[in-house]
Amino acid sequence: MPKVNLYATFRDLTGTSQLQVEGQTVGEVLENLIRLYPRMREELFEGEALAERVSVFLEGRDVRYLNGLATPLAEEATLDLFPPVAGGTFAQRFGALPAWLLERYLSEWGGRKLEEGVYALPGARVRFAEAEPLRVGSLVVPQLLVQVEGEKAQAWWARILLAASRGGG
Repeated sequence: MPKVNLYATFRDLTGTSQLQVEGQTVGEVLENLIRLYPRMREELFEGEALAERVSVFLEGRDVRYLNGLATPLAEEATLDLFPPVAGGTFAQRFGALPAWLLERYLSEWGGRKLEEGVYALPGARVRFAEAEPLRVGSLVVPQLLVQVEGEKAQAWWARILLAASRGGG
């Protein structure tokens, strides 16, 4: 059954950061998610189409650049759902950037740990979670999904990108 990772206000709406939701396509998974949490409909859709303000990633790739809601899902697929956030939201998967190193950077920059995988920085919030590793033949590269949201998200995002490029991401 596909796994759905929920971020920011989607976590608040569902009360959880991760769910297993049945479905063979992105659209089916989202419809089943809405059956479980009806308030998600207005957040995810504009009419029958996926709302432009929402980001849905399948294994780190925006589904809009795949087959949209018709994108087929493997049983072990992982979807990441990001709601819109005032001031901007930036999200990306980093290869070989370990969570402990990102936490060290965030702490050094004056970040305050709010909960596991969530830090507050001046004007922004950073959320991160380990994602399914990238596998190419016998090579396995750890992946870290990072999201920065808030009024100063762009500035903090630039700093994280620079640190990740120096630290292994």
